[in-house]
Amino acid sequence: MSPQLAVFIVVVLAIVGWFALGTHLNIRKGHRYLEWLQAGLPLAGEKTTLHWLGSSVVQLKIDKAREPFRRVEVLVVLEPRDVPPLWLLSRLRGRRDLLIVRTELRFVPRSQFEILDRQAWSTQAVERDVLQLQWQLTPSGDLPFQVYALTPLAGTADLIAEVTHPELQLVRIGARRTANALEVQWRLPSRPLTSSRTVFESVHRLARRV
Repeated sequence: MSPQLAVFIVVVLAIVGWFALGTHLNIRKGHRYLEWLQAGLPLAGEKTTLHWLGSSVVQLKIDKAREPFRRVEVLVVLEPRDVPPLWLLSRLRGRRDLLIVRTELRFVPRSQFEILDRQAWSTQAVERDVLQLQWQLTPSGDLPFQVYALTPLAGTADLIAEVTHPELQLVRIGARRTANALEVQWRLPSRPLTSSRTVFESVHRLARRV
């Protein structure tokens, strides 16, 4: 066997091994997060449809949601641990495991706004969108967020406090009158200790305020 062939075989085995290990880690993490979510999902609705989108995204859809929601979609977006170059690049960009609660409300939100952690990979496209829409940048004081709104937004700190949890790092709160949309995002710790029921209760309270 030539040295070049030996190196090629080693590289292929390393890539295949990493892919298998990364896929296994993501599936295990995904199941751990699903177990954690079980306590909170009944607050959103009775029937949940589960889909794995590849090995990095778990999608939970609730079409007949409870008040004040019409529909709820919960996404657990995992780091792409199965593809080494993509995983390294995403890590350098600050990507971590993410919980997204995306809802359609039964009413039109009173305000349209985006409260964004600019360091998060998932908020960069949102910020570009609101800048194109010429939303106003609202002063946020000492809060570590960029706040954009269609009209001046009051009570920003209260909105943030409503969905702030010790272990889950808040990334985004967005409300749009288009499709009566309300979305909240958090970075997920490896093993959340805060009950997911507490998280969903906070989204309920936030929905009543927007």
